[in-house]
Amino acid sequence: MDPFVCKERILSENYRDFIVSDTIPFTLSDISTEQLCTQTADFGYRCIFISSILADPINLSRFSYNTIPKCYTLLSLETLSKTGISQVQNFPTLQLKGNGILLGFLDTGIDYTNPAFQKIDGSTRIVGIWDQTIQDGLPPDGFVYGTEYTQESINVALKRSDPFSVVPSKDEQSHGTYLAGVAAGSGNVEEQFLGAAPEASIAMVKLKPAKQYLKNYYYIPDDTPCYQETDILLGLKYLNTLASKLNLPLVICIALGTNMGGHTSLSALSYALENYSLMNSRIPVVGCGNEADQRHHYSYELKKDTPNSVEIRVGENVGGFVMELWSNLPNLLSITLTSPSGDTSNPIPIETSVASNYQFILDGTNVEITYRLIIERSSSAMVYFRFQSPAAGIWRVTVTPLQAITGFFHLWLPVREFLSGEVYFLNANPDCTITDPGNTIGPIVVSYYDGGTNGVALSSGRGYTRNQLIVPDITAPGINIKGPLPNNRYAIRSGSSVSAALTSGAAALLLEWARYQMGISRVDSYELKSLFILGAIRPSSMTYPNQLFGYGQLNLFNTFNEIRNL
Repeated sequence: MDPFVCKERILSENYRDFIVSDTIPFTLSDISTEQLCTQTADFGYRCIFISSILADPINLSRFSYNTIPKCYTLLSLETLSKTGISQVQNFPTLQLKGNGILLGFLDTGIDYTNPAFQKIDGSTRIVGIWDQTIQDGLPPDGFVYGTEYTQESINVALKRSDPFSVVPSKDEQSHGTYLAGVAAGSGNVEEQFLGAAPEASIAMVKLKPAKQYLKNYYYIPDDTPCYQETDILLGLKYLNTLASKLNLPLVICIALGTNMGGHTSLSALSYALENYSLMNSRIPVVGCGNEADQRHHYSYELKKDTPNSVEIRVGENVGGFVMELWSNLPNLLSITLTSPSGDTSNPIPIETSVASNYQFILDGTNVEITYRLIIERSSSAMVYFRFQSPAAGIWRVTVTPLQAITGFFHLWLPVREFLSGEVYFLNANPDCTITDPGNTIGPIVVSYYDGGTNGVALSSGRGYTRNQLIVPDITAPGINIKGPLPNNRYAIRSGSSVSAALTSGAAALLLEWARYQMGISRVDSYELKSLFILGAIRPSSMTYPNQLFGYGQLNLFNTFNEIRNL
């Protein structure tokens, strides 16, 4: 297809975006390949864009679960010594600073004019920016949208009195600049600041905002930053390709998350990150999110013929929300929904591809419910709820096992940022609250704690996965950490993004040591993760592994001590 036509479709609100692969056949088979705008991601995934005339309505009765892109939000919002990073930076025989390593980010952009991302001579350490939001420049090879800015063009811009006239890419939200700074910022004596890997090369994908139709589908408030899975997958391919072109090992910092997806690594994004984890010198690091204290998860052990009533508190003026119920086969569940006025739905039929609409007349609410008995790449069943204009009060989901073998059923509400008001479970469970893709086993998955007090961070996502695999792997400080912002400012922030950035920087240092000081030609994510686990500090107040800290607190210097003692 003509690249200009394809670009228009990718950006247009009149086209719908889908993720397909050889294992996820697309259902609109009457559309020929020549009619499709396609962008190819890694590992056999393709992002395709189809006219709304053909694709609407978007629902799970027409499309498989993983075909519809999920939306992800940002995971934000005495450290180097606490993590053993400063000791490794300054130890005479190590002197690790991230030299020869590429740190990649998918975020809100980067303020390339900030000295935190420059060398001593004033030239940039940023080797590439793919700004998906700017359409009047040349996109990267193999892509048809956005604009790529190379290291050469950034250096030209830095010599101008108005650098943004040459490279207009900015970070209006500051999250990406802060993240990259914590992971790889140069030292600033006045601010008493130094990033974890201050000599690493940097690459940034500035993600374009999700399309409005997807925000409408998930009832995401208009003013909430969110990014769609297709753009993230393509951003990962850009980082991987750039690292190969420069012949550099790559650490990928993922500070994005969603509560949707089953919490067992089912999404296309999770699958891609798992495959990167198996590659040589491709190290994804994923944050756990900030959902443990938000009351957005409920679980209950299945008991034959014993119903369980789940109560959901909905506040005033909530425009809508989605919810997912997951269980493992061969468990079969009967579901009924009761509104605040006492109106109860008929049992939701157990079907593979039928959406049922329920009008709660006295409550002025419409609920679309889809029971998916078969979910691709899993042995799970799911019930998907879409509440439109939900009445305030207590909603009840009654779950009755028709066939129960073993295990639990789980319910997840959206992350806090994706709700337009108060929605939570009255009897919530703080465990199993790591946001996806943090439930992927291959990447280094990191929670956060208060490095000042050594205490638990109440909001940090907690493990394990729904099928009880161990995440997080480790924990790192994430409370009150200083980092750079646009316009050469600095600020103190907290959250999952912070620990992900610190751990990404630590991974860059460990990878530098393995590749360039030890001459180890092949290092994958599993091997690097094992070294982090080996050196983790484990306070005696807990048993390990556990849902909060995984195998313990990140301490890179102790990793080297443990290696030395082997």
